[in-house]
Amino acid sequence: MVPLKVLVDRSERGRVPCLSQVWGMRKSIFTNLDAGELASEPERKKVNSVVNIETFEELKLSGNLPSPAGVGMRILELTRSEDYSAEDMGFAIMADSSLTGRILQLANSAANAATEPVTTVEEAIMRLGGNLVRNLALAFSLVSERTTGSCKAFDYDGYWSASLAHAVVAQALATRIGLRKPEEAYICGLIGDVGRLALASVYSDAYSALLTEHGTQTLDDLLPKEMSRFKINHPQIGSLMLDEWGLPETFSEATLEYAACRSLETLNELDSLASVLRMAYWIGEALVADEMTDPFLWKTIGAELERAQNILKMDRSAFTAFGNACAKQWVNWGDSLDVGTGNGQNFTEVFRLVDGAKNAQPGQLKVDIPADTPAAKAGPTLSQVAETQVDQVRLMVVGDAAIAQVKGCPELNQEPFTVRFETDGRDGLRETLRWGADIVLMDQDCPSVDGIELCSSLRKNSQGEGLYLTVLGCDQMESRAVDTARIKAGLRVCSLHRRVEKDRATVMSQVQELGVLTRKLRATALTDALTNMPNRRYAMKRLSSEWASVKRTGRDISLVMLDVDHFKAVNDTYGHDVGDEVLKETAKVMQDAVRTSDEACRIGGEEFLVICKNTDEASAMVVAERIRVALEQHVTEFGGYKGSVTASMGIASYNAGIVAPDELLKRADEAVYAAKHQGRNRCIPASTLEAKRDAA
Repeated sequence: MVPLKVLVDRSERGRVPCLSQVWGMRKSIFTNLDAGELASEPERKKVNSVVNIETFEELKLSGNLPSPAGVGMRILELTRSEDYSAEDMGFAIMADSSLTGRILQLANSAANAATEPVTTVEEAIMRLGGNLVRNLALAFSLVSERTTGSCKAFDYDGYWSASLAHAVVAQALATRIGLRKPEEAYICGLIGDVGRLALASVYSDAYSALLTEHGTQTLDDLLPKEMSRFKINHPQIGSLMLDEWGLPETFSEATLEYAACRSLETLNELDSLASVLRMAYWIGEALVADEMTDPFLWKTIGAELERAQNILKMDRSAFTAFGNACAKQWVNWGDSLDVGTGNGQNFTEVFRLVDGAKNAQPGQLKVDIPADTPAAKAGPTLSQVAETQVDQVRLMVVGDAAIAQVKGCPELNQEPFTVRFETDGRDGLRETLRWGADIVLMDQDCPSVDGIELCSSLRKNSQGEGLYLTVLGCDQMESRAVDTARIKAGLRVCSLHRRVEKDRATVMSQVQELGVLTRKLRATALTDALTNMPNRRYAMKRLSSEWASVKRTGRDISLVMLDVDHFKAVNDTYGHDVGDEVLKETAKVMQDAVRTSDEACRIGGEEFLVICKNTDEASAMVVAERIRVALEQHVTEFGGYKGSVTASMGIASYNAGIVAPDELLKRADEAVYAAKHQGRNRCIPASTLEAKRDAA
């Protein structure tokens, strides 16, 4: 057998970039767009391509971002070093038997059915590759450590159920079109929307209000609302989280592109990971939806399924068979990951619901948000005490004797108590942490893990520090009645913890609001009030950042400086209100004409600057010429003015002789001056001026 250490080549090892490097690493989310090609309108559409790294850092400081835990965290820490081996990772994975089983299940999935089944983690690593197994382990550990949060309008169980459906369908589609590693599509489908979970975790109250207002509209419609409220949206957060965990850059780029536009209206074929995720989203949503789903949402799903069917070139019968196969896999994986899937959706039923919603009209379904229950009068019974002190009590009961006692107590089997039972100690430990229990009642002699060991394990976990734990001794286990005094004491402890958590939530909410306000002020300081473009301060800051990346990596960078021709005459003849409108129209035309990776800014008066990273002079000339033609052809009508404007442009590109960004900016400015003197409405590269000076 090949030694495992040989299987992970140093060049393939997953390294976690620091956030200061992410900016330089981020490519255009439209990976097929060449720097020198003319982009189509959908490709040129801006989707917040510049991610606010500082905003993400603030979210991290909250300590509430979802993250892998347990074995997943050990693997994450292990693989941050360049010297880790697949053997080390294999041993870490085998410490969790359920994680081992899930990785073997995926290694033996339909995509690999033609080969001999794997039975060990070593064989899985050999078949799938060390990096892929590592990424799977991180994704599975994130699902395993899921908990119910405090964002009342966010359906946590529904989120994971839908994510699993997206993952299963993405793998099936990737297998169908022959992507090299369909398991990568599975991972992206499973955690591609983790940014939504992050917003629900960090801004629980604010995001709950936003979701309530949003109702049942599509997630595409949610993005601008998130940007307006938080100055960052869930695709951007998710992309940065994947980078933070050291997942491949192709994952973060694909999830960012897919989440920025989920509709299949502009998709012609499945040719990339992002396109697979877009289609998987809608087929997955069809699996999750049911008769209680808003009819208009069913109508939207139906339209997208029809597009998917056409792209896949399937008739309804074949598409139904494909959907049913995905549903079966979804149920199987739900059982493995303990994620709710019901009995799985039958695609014949899907089309029945779609057909029934053809005439549905837009409308919102109110999200059922439980209100805080007012305090009731104190009474002698357990349920009355509980209602007085807390709105809901989660009671976890572990062990046969404890279960028998609780089932024999009617007061514990009614509101506000919610009770779960586990006979096995290890299962009880896992469910207690996942569910977020308030009180744990357990036998001293539980199978697998006894009561004392269970208490010790819970106290070692930060989530278990505040739980009220009670263990039934041998004499108490023989009793058939619950010790109500212990439960009442637990309710008092639970009430105190709730008050502390409420105070903490209030403080965190104030801190979060302050953070949002700070980001809004920062955005205002870096935005031109007239055109809503980034201003000169932002342009200089961005140029310095890109310059540092250029000096470190040796990549190209170019500047396109633009000055509107005869703008003073427009102001003098028609007034400053018309001049302002011309500038706003100029800004819109520029933003539509530049590529996604370019940054267009207004740097003063009628002067604009476009920062083109990873772009040489020839490609920058293409960008400049596209802007020039677009401006010349665009007609502005306002007041008594009707006409178009032209612009003189200078293009300067980095070379070894330029030692500072200010020098690059100066060369672009000189080229603009030359364009003015040569007749305006033209693009002049700075290199031609240098050639003339050298010749002279």
